[in-house]
Amino acid sequence: MAYQRTPYVESKRAEARDRFIEAGLTLLSQGGWRDVQMVAVAALAGLSTGSLYLHFPSKTQLLLELYRVQAGNELAITTAIAAQPGTARERLAAAIGSFAQRALNGGRLSYALVLEPTDAEVEQLRLQFHAEFIALFQKLLDEGQASGELRVADPRVAAACVFGSITESLLHPLGMAAQAARAPGEARRGRKVDASALIGPLVDFCFHGAAPRTRRRG
Repeated sequence: MAYQRTPYVESKRAEARDRFIEAGLTLLSQGGWRDVQMVAVAALAGLSTGSLYLHFPSKTQLLLELYRVQAGNELAITTAIAAQPGTARERLAAAIGSFAQRALNGGRLSYALVLEPTDAEVEQLRLQFHAEFIALFQKLLDEGQASGELRVADPRVAAACVFGSITESLLHPLGMAAQAARAPGEARRGRKVDASALIGPLVDFCFHGAAPRTRRRG
């Protein structure tokens, strides 16, 4: 008869896994992907390295799970915002603004998730999540076009442009955050980014190419 884990054993395994994920995300937020080492993750979690390898047989599998957990949370939040009551334009603006605000608040962690080079497998997973974000923005653009609020030639291309403008506009401030994370205390305090000065113009720029329909006179 095959051994079956008891509910207690399963709960302890789940608890250990959560501790490893939390420790990995903490290291990721402090120094980026290069700081997420198996020995360091196990030490921060207060568990053995052997136990970590039981959950994640390789470092790449751990990195993939860290990205999947954090990016999945971001996608779920943005999807929920996009589903709230309101016009397509209002919901698109809220989704763009909220995503950018959380990214800036995340600082070093956001830079690692959105922009920092890492293992090829994680880069591939990143592209998959980017495609899901683009699909979400396309859905809002489709709805806006159907209601007459927005006008775009190709919603799929426009959605990719919206997502690209968000990530590229965050490149500099998130890069500053990554540098600040490694800087001494005094230098770190001098590198804060004014999120409010970035997000408003970003939303305006995204809508510049999706102007409302106007009726021709005559």
